[in-house]
Amino acid sequence: MQNLKDNLSDTLIRPRRQNSLQHFLFLSICALLALKTFLFIVQVSKTLIYPFEWSTMDGYFVFYGLRLLSGSPIYFSYQSLLMPLEYVPVFPLVIGALAKVFGPAVWYERAFSLLCACGMAAIIVRAVSKNSTNRLAPAFAGLLFFAPASLSIWFVVRGIDITAAFLALAGVAAVSRPQVSPRRIALAIALFAAAFYTKQTAIFPAAAAIIYFAAQRQWRHCAFLSAGFIALSAGTFFLLQHLSGGWFLENAFLMTANNPFLPGLLVDLFSKFALTLFIVFPIALYQAGRGIRSAGSIWSFYFFCTLAAAFLAGKAGAALSYFIPLFSAVCISAGQWLGHQDPLKRKPRAAAVILVLLLLQSLLFFREKIPAPDGEDFRQAAILDSWIIARPGNILIERIDSFAVNNGRELNVEAVQLPILVMHRKYDPDLVIRPLREKAFSLVVYSGVYFGGIPAVKKAVFENYRVVDEVQIGLFFGKMNFLILAPSES
Repeated sequence: MQNLKDNLSDTLIRPRRQNSLQHFLFLSICALLALKTFLFIVQVSKTLIYPFEWSTMDGYFVFYGLRLLSGSPIYFSYQSLLMPLEYVPVFPLVIGALAKVFGPAVWYERAFSLLCACGMAAIIVRAVSKNSTNRLAPAFAGLLFFAPASLSIWFVVRGIDITAAFLALAGVAAVSRPQVSPRRIALAIALFAAAFYTKQTAIFPAAAAIIYFAAQRQWRHCAFLSAGFIALSAGTFFLLQHLSGGWFLENAFLMTANNPFLPGLLVDLFSKFALTLFIVFPIALYQAGRGIRSAGSIWSFYFFCTLAAAFLAGKAGAALSYFIPLFSAVCISAGQWLGHQDPLKRKPRAAAVILVLLLLQSLLFFREKIPAPDGEDFRQAAILDSWIIARPGNILIERIDSFAVNNGRELNVEAVQLPILVMHRKYDPDLVIRPLREKAFSLVVYSGVYFGGIPAVKKAVFENYRVVDEVQIGLFFGKMNFLILAPSES
């Protein structure tokens, strides 16, 4: 009789202890993620109020957005010093509208991007909370989205990527309910089209929704969504192609198609992503695989379609910002796995090991520095800014466009694309070399990273301009040296 009581006691008490341990571990993980998210917000707030270049793309979309809203062309031939916009128009349109209200500046692009990231986090929490039996799982998924600095820093330095990812994720969320109305499908069509014309890689989440409906044999929804998305996207394409005199396709699609595919870059970026999420990523992969087999969750299709999109990160110029959609899918799928208590109850020891590893991963996030500008960055940037203010007229600036745009100067050469376009014989380097020889620029800001790749351009710079100063501009990835050159007197 005593043995029976002891066995019964063990049967009742042991699960409680195991559940208490799991709850404690899960609560500790969420607390660490919350602290890391708080530190991210503190550091990002410093970036928001920093008035100078930080991302290497600050000012670029302000300039082209203002041109677009003023009726000036943004897609045109390569026969002028000014290069056409190499992106589709939604994001510059949004940033241009903000520039119309607030004037040329850098803060509102960062703030808007951060709002898009918060919107994505809210959708992640909502997706995980459905059918979740663990109240901490949605919080875990939402906080995870901000915790690893190597990924979340891109939310404020590549606004175009986070905006496209947010719109596409919102489109998937619009049709994620078991019963989908025609109005929700129409909303998804609009969101997917807006995402596609923010960045073309957003076509992958749209494909996820279409494939999901096909897998569910919801043929009417599948046909409505696919036909509507194709019709709206195609109609927009032909309109922009007509308004640009036939240059939209070349500038926004084919220009960057010239960028070479670098397998080593893809391996490097994918390794960084997977190692940063060394426990969460396999969990998410497992959960998404389960969902695909049952064809029961649109988020599993979203996971694998964003995984496919991540392989485009092998293109020259790609960065971890290409992984933002996949990162959101990882957060959702991992949160869904943790939100179902069954796997944790069936194998409590294995669950404890996984939670300990998740705790370790959360601790390792604190090793990643969250970059933010400091006083020396401000001082160096102010020196360059003062040189530009003191030198009226057109300037040639390499990659840090906001210094020109914020001081009312025109942009001209897009430094990253210049060597590639010259290599493919689409852009004549004489368009840059001639004004350099004529000393048409009141100032040249030169790093050599891109301009230095074209010997004739480099030669024209140093034959006709003299170094008057040198600054070390702080950017989100580190310091970058720039020479400030003025026209030589001879």
